[in-house]
Amino acid sequence: RSVEEFNKGHVENAINIPYMFKTEEGRVINPDFVSQVEAICKSEDHLIVACNSGGRSSRACVDLHKSGFQNIVNMGGGYSAWVDAGFVGDNPAQHLKTACKFRL
Repeated sequence: RSVEEFNKGHVENAINIPYMFKTEEGRVINPDFVSQVEAICKSEDHLIVACNSGGRSSRACVDLHKSGFQNIVNMGGGYSAWVDAGFVGDNPAQHLKTACKFRL
């Protein structure tokens, strides 16, 4: 999620590494995204990747998988679905755990 989106609200204890940046030309992929993730996560770590609605995070998951990360989950529906489901904090709903499975 963008810094602005993240600052409006996020899952407790989440770490934000934007996959894309907003520019005058539109959104562009963060060229350092994978290296920024690698700086704080190991390839065997279990990661839940989220954006606002699920599209950007799905693309981020593909890039992470190509870079060797194997335990990746895309939060289906993103943070918006989390909020719409009435959840706050760091307790994922059981149905979100199921809906978030990332498949290649």
